[in-house]
Amino acid sequence: MKIKVSIADDHPIVIQGIEKMLDNHPLIELIHTSKNGESLLRNLKTALPDVLLLDIQMPGQQGDELAAYVTQHYPEIRIMVLTNMDHPFHVRNMFKHGVKGYLLKSADKYELAEAIDSIYKGSNYIDRLLRDQLLYEVLDNKKAHNIPTITKREKEILDMIASEMTSPQIAKKLFISLSTVENHRSNLFLKLGVKNVVGLISKAAQLGLIK
Repeated sequence: MKIKVSIADDHPIVIQGIEKMLDNHPLIELIHTSKNGESLLRNLKTALPDVLLLDIQMPGQQGDELAAYVTQHYPEIRIMVLTNMDHPFHVRNMFKHGVKGYLLKSADKYELAEAIDSIYKGSNYIDRLLRDQLLYEVLDNKKAHNIPTITKREKEILDMIASEMTSPQIAKKLFISLSTVENHRSNLFLKLGVKNVVGLISKAAQLGLIK
């Protein structure tokens, strides 16, 4: 019996790449793909995969929200994150929301198949490139509640959000695209564990990230 797999990612080129990597695999069958949370939940009503490959950042609901929903309503589905986001915070956050695996999009087809098979059989899986970093955190006795690390650009955008600038205004001031601003803002939401701008400013102030 083949492992039934579904992909949720808003980048067609990523979906096409994964399809090619899994094409003709003797033990894996791709049953459907989704470009956002809405289409994913619609697809789940027609056919349930054994393993869901889930991106963290998508239009509408973010990956952690979708993971929590799928885990609650479809507990038989095992979720593996497939992302470019390699900060340990994201790994911890996604496992907290019910995922069983975390893989970077830089993984080759052999590790992808290995990860799918591993979580299908009941194990957890973390990308090889992330394991040493996570182990270092444990050995260094870093706790999940410590202040999350944010980049210089994220700090700039955080300060501008706190000063009530809109995303278009931030994009214009920093000479970057609106989608780039939105991606940084989503990263800040994830790192600080908040759902909106009010929560972001409040949490950032508590942690001393803004005055």
